[in-house]
Amino acid sequence: MRLAEWHALGEQKFRVVHAGASTPTPSPLLSEFWLFRRYGLPPNAGGLRDQPLNWFEHAEALDRVYTAWRGWLEGDQGPEWRKTNAHLMPTVKWIRGMGYG
Repeated sequence: MRLAEWHALGEQKFRVVHAGASTPTPSPLLSEFWLFRRYGLPPNAGGLRDQPLNWFEHAEALDRVYTAWRGWLEGDQGPEWRKTNAHLMPTVKWIRGMGYG
C-alpha cells in the first residue's frame, strides 16, 4: 500500500495525495515555475532581473524535488530503478526520511 499517490489536475499539474489526508494543491511557486517553463516568460514583466531574489533557484529546487518524488512513486522502486535513477535517490531518501512513501 502506498502512502501517497499523484493525481493529475491537467497538463503538468499534479498533486500528492496522502492516505487519510485532504488533497493538497501545488504551491504557487511551483505552478508559477511550470508556467514559466511552458511559455518561456518569467512571471514579472522585466525578465530575469525583475524577479524576486532567488525566485529561479527556489522554483528549480522545488521542481527537482517534485520530479524525483513523482519518478519514485510512478516507478517500480526496485534495484533497477534505483540504479537507473541514481541521481534522484538522494532527494527520494530525503523525502522518505520525512515520513512519506
